[in-house]
Amino acid sequence: MNLLIVKRPLALAVAGAFLLSACATNPDGSYKMDDRATGALIGAVAGCAVGAAAKGSKGCAVGAAVGATAGFLIGWYFESKKIADAKQVNAEYERQIKASGQSKSAALPKNDVVPAKFETNVQSTPPDSSGQKEIQVTSNTDLVGYGDKVPNVQQKYAIYDENNKLVEEKTEKMAAVDGAGRYQTSSKFKLPADAKDKNYTVKTTLVSNDKTYKENTYKVSALNGLLLAAVY
Repeated sequence: MNLLIVKRPLALAVAGAFLLSACATNPDGSYKMDDRATGALIGAVAGCAVGAAAKGSKGCAVGAAVGATAGFLIGWYFESKKIADAKQVNAEYERQIKASGQSKSAALPKNDVVPAKFETNVQSTPPDSSGQKEIQVTSNTDLVGYGDKVPNVQQKYAIYDENNKLVEEKTEKMAAVDGAGRYQTSSKFKLPADAKDKNYTVKTTLVSNDKTYKENTYKVSALNGLLLAAVY
């Protein structure tokens, strides 16, 4: 019997539970899958292939379950919003420059808008019924200057496991940017139930007009039901 014929139904069956919870209904009644569903499907098929190669159909079922869970690791969510306008933020930095006695070379750019600060905070929520713990990543970005051209600002995320192997990476455009101001981005993902006593690394990077401004790196450890996040 063709192995592919065996493994696909099993993999899809195991991934089904993940897909149902990750699908959304469009206004016209159709369905769409978010990143979690896609990850679960890919993970299940890949896991089945590995398991079946070792233990046949039984191995496929086990591998699909593990693969679906791994693919479901990133239940991605992202949003950006403006929390302070250009007038307020530019005035804050002008006062800082004046108070510090810096020279005119430190003045805010008159014909441009550039990043001046990028800070990230990592927090967690209690585990859900399945034992998964949601990690929330909140970043604040200050853009300063008096230019009229709106910069293209992106925030990049990279998540690595305890073996420093890349688990997931994302690049999100900060759609709320309309010039200088203070912006906040919020994103979140889930660690699997078996993440206890394991370390993950979360990296957030701010990119403005294709130039990297700053990278923040956190070591996330799930120990005894608590999550510790340390910047380094």
